[in-house]
Formats: sequence, structure tokens, C-alpha cells
Amino acid sequence: MTPNTIELLVTRIQEAYLDKPSLELNLPQAQMRFSTDPATCAAVLDALVGARVLDRTRDGSYVRAVPRKRVSTHHAA
Repeated sequence: MTPNTIELLVTRIQEAYLDKPSLELNLPQAQMRFSTDPATCAAVLDALVGARVLDRTRDGSYVRAVPRKRVSTHHAA
């Protein structure tokens, strides 16, 4: 795969999860939906997990990440 093809795949996956926030796919389902090979699909999905765009459930499915609130470490004096 070329860098352009991977970039397009990243964009397609992000758009799919933005269009349908409840989307939950395991690796074989994602491979079929995005028409890609297992290694590329896993690498892109895992990169999106690392970037906090997606999360993985306990059963290994990929879901849209829910933004978490930051905990302030500053205290008023």
C-alpha cells in the first residue's frame, strides 16, 4: 500500500465512526467494510486507538473514543 492509500483508509475509517458514533466493528468486520487486508486494517485501527480516535472494547471490537475530561492539577491558592 502506498502512503496515499493508507491516508485515504484512515480518512474513510474516521468518517465512518463520525457518521455513525455507535459503530462497533471487530477486525474481520472492519476488513470487509473497508476492503483491506488484515495486517493493514489492524495497523490503521491500532494507530487510531493510539491517537485516541478509537477505543477497543474488552471483546476486541473497535468503537469511537469518548473524549475524557482532563483533571486539573492546579489548585486555587
